Amino acid sequence: MNLKTESTDELVICHLSGRLDTIASLELEPEIDKITDNGKKMEFDFHEVDYISSTFLRICLKQYKTLGAGNFWIKALKPDIKKVFMIAGLEKLVKG
Repeated sequence: MNLKTESTDELVICHLSGRLDTIASLELEPEIDKITDNGKKMEFDFHEVDYISSTFLRICLKQYKTLGAGNFWIKALKPDIKKVFMIAGLEKLVKG
């Protein structure tokens, strides 16, 4: 699990990688919450994510609710990860 961020005036991109299992998700949540408090739009780049737990799904939904529709999205999902979002009914979070 790894988190790297890049920021512009309006957007923070969180590049995530590895396995976002429960333990990794709980470690990442405070870091993500700090980034959310800056008032910018947020994007999660899942290009290098191999696994996602329901705990991280909850974190994604929390960010979506906190930032509002159009201010949070997820991109570059591998097919297996995208399928998890679709099964969970969270396809509105997936962009592109």
